[in-house]
Amino acid sequence: MKKILFFGAIFCFQSIFSQVTMAGNKLVKDGQSYKFSQYQQVFTNPVASDYFKQGRSNKTAGDVISSIGGFGMGLSLGLILSTPKEQSVSTPFGSATVETDNSARWTVFGLSAGIALVSIPFYVGAKKNFNKAIETENGESTAFEPYFKLESAGNGLALSYHF
Repeated sequence: MKKILFFGAIFCFQSIFSQVTMAGNKLVKDGQSYKFSQYQQVFTNPVASDYFKQGRSNKTAGDVISSIGGFGMGLSLGLILSTPKEQSVSTPFGSATVETDNSARWTVFGLSAGIALVSIPFYVGAKKNFNKAIETENGESTAFEPYFKLESAGNGLALSYHF
């Protein structure tokens, strides 16, 4: 029952995060769509081109890290599910039934999930850089956006207000 619930939860999360629109991975300029690799043809502003290049770098790093984490999660989960709970082992004194210990495989699964979660900030940074590139190219003015920042101040923490 636990395995069914676990797979159901994974399937739900995968179906939520796997939806991609065609406009989301294409650049459109004057009604013509371009691939991300053709960004130099789209952007005439060098600052916008630099933002988009940084966004592509962040996306590539996120793809590599999430692929490593996903591979580790899939491999360890496959090994956990394919290993029987009990195995009979023949010894010089006869045969014995041994219970399989999957704790190391669950540890690998947890570490791989952590590695996959590390990729999230890279994807967030990529999206921000893509948006900055488009705003810079279109000549949109940036609005006044003050923000709070938690910083280290000597041997304590400081909350600062930036505007």
